[in-house]
Amino acid sequence: MQKSLIAIIITTCLFSCISHQSEPLPIPQETLEQVMFDVHIAEAALAQHPAGTSKDSLADELYEQVAEIHGIDRPTLDTCLAIMQRNPDLAQEVYEKLLERVEKQRLEK
Repeated sequence: MQKSLIAIIITTCLFSCISHQSEPLPIPQETLEQVMFDVHIAEAALAQHPAGTSKDSLADELYEQVAEIHGIDRPTLDTCLAIMQRNPDLAQEVYEKLLERVEKQRLEK
């Protein structure tokens, strides 16, 4: 029992130490940064809407619009979001660029 526990702990440590290979994005990272900017605008709009079925429908519609604006389809958008969720380094990099863009726009006003 103790050997099994030690083996599990060692295996877990090894897997956590292995650098995650980044998954290839289906769109250029620069495009992803622009898409995420609009996704966050959509999320801000959704936050103002009461919960329920109509909110889910509105979310689907907004995500479809974001995808269409950027010339991608919804499955591609969903894939990008899933990749970012699995790759925290990529997500951090994208969000840093996103914050730079927001700050730049704020200063231009």
